[in-house]
Amino acid sequence: MGKNSENNKRIAKNTVFLYFRSLFVLFVNLFASRIILDTLGVKDYGVYNVVGGIVTMFSVLSGTLASATQRFITFALGQGDEQKVKSIFTHSLILHAILAVFISLLLEIAGVWMFDSYLDIPPERVNAARFVLHFSIGAFFVNMVSVPYNALITAYEKMKAFAYIGILECMLKFGAALYLYVCRFDKLITYALLIMFISVSIRIVYSIYCHRNFTASQNIKLKFESKLFKEMLTFAGWNLFGNGSLALRNQGVDIILNMFFGVTVNAAKGLSNQIQNGVMLLVQNFQTAASPQLTKAIAQNDKERTYTLINQGSRFSFFLLTIIAVPIIISAPEILNIWLKIVPNYTVEFVQWTMIYLLLDTQSRFLIYAILSTGKIRNYQIIVGCTKLLAIPLVLLFLKCNETYWNCNYAALIGIAVNIFLEIICFAERLFFNKRQLQFPSRLFLKKIFLTNWIVFFTALVLSVSFSEFLTKNIFVVIPFSIATTFFCIAFIGMNSIERLKVLEKSKQTFITYIASRNSK
Repeated sequence: MGKNSENNKRIAKNTVFLYFRSLFVLFVNLFASRIILDTLGVKDYGVYNVVGGIVTMFSVLSGTLASATQRFITFALGQGDEQKVKSIFTHSLILHAILAVFISLLLEIAGVWMFDSYLDIPPERVNAARFVLHFSIGAFFVNMVSVPYNALITAYEKMKAFAYIGILECMLKFGAALYLYVCRFDKLITYALLIMFISVSIRIVYSIYCHRNFTASQNIKLKFESKLFKEMLTFAGWNLFGNGSLALRNQGVDIILNMFFGVTVNAAKGLSNQIQNGVMLLVQNFQTAASPQLTKAIAQNDKERTYTLINQGSRFSFFLLTIIAVPIIISAPEILNIWLKIVPNYTVEFVQWTMIYLLLDTQSRFLIYAILSTGKIRNYQIIVGCTKLLAIPLVLLFLKCNETYWNCNYAALIGIAVNIFLEIICFAERLFFNKRQLQFPSRLFLKKIFLTNWIVFFTALVLSVSFSEFLTKNIFVVIPFSIATTFFCIAFIGMNSIERLKVLEKSKQTFITYIASRNSK
């Protein structure tokens, strides 16, 4: 019990480090997005999102491979095998170097084909768009070979370093955005080039930190173990298939939207993605801090701890996102008008429906971590990956029919609507695999966690909408009200009496400590 309490404190401490990092990154990125949109203009911003998005589609795979490497390292740490950690790190370097070269070449070939065949880019910006593609691929290559270092930091739960390096990267990207105001060369090309140089710089920082703090990254000897390499390659391959399906779905839908509606809709989608990424950064702090503990619990075959982490992780992740999502949904038009000088069509709707999608995704996140931690992921990735890929033919079919028969004014939103529908199916599939592989009590999860979470969300949303519609639309009143209402719903619907008492006691202790520190001054 004492060990679990210590681990819970580590999760809380790491969450705090990552949370403050993400708050900083969120606000800086919001200002940076405004600057980039203002300096590039809607067309160039749309070009950057659709072309850079081709590479971003594969950049998602960097995170996928990081989670795969982290899983093996964390599993070995859970078993107390430091020597195996070093071997896993070495083989991970080899694997990522091979994949980085292969995917970069693939991107160059696929990018040229997309330019010649499908992308709707203004003729005068085609050459600039090609430079964006090349520089984005360069940034991708550097990020890919950095994956093992990122995974090492996460597996050892050194989130303080992760936070500081993330803040440094954010500031460098903000500086790149500011430079566009004084840049006399092509701003789109310049920005893509600067992002590539920043990727190289951050890669060097990660390498130096790991070399100084972890023996696994010191005195590396390329001793090849075919069995371990095969195991890692198989796991990474199936994980790559699953997350590649997600990336392919996202970019495939964006390209289809580009074909039917042009770069303006891509600009709206890109702005929505900025908010989505910022919001998810805040929630993923807790998930990133807790996921190594879940892997170690599964490595030690501690089912009680495993079930507790899945249940509590799903609850608190959902609650954290609900606190952010409800005010964004209610006040999206006003927030976007304050944030941006120009709000492209459909941006408000993209933002609002993306929040619903993120809530569904967050509900599944710890179920995903649990399945990945088992290492038995082939069937899971095939089924869930294929389910996600259904979005591409479904969206294309709808837009073809809409063009011929319906002419719906909100047809551009079909992509997010289909994603929400398929995410519900994926959630059911993840529950099934957790029940099968971990004997997870899925019915209890649906009743106690899933249902309660959504009652909390819809209650908070209805109360906040009612307040906004009938009393005032002033966001400086509506947002605090919706946050307070969400907290109230979480406390009295989402928590039991024991949890409420613990929160109250903790809040009281924090307040007393704060008052004491103020009086001592």
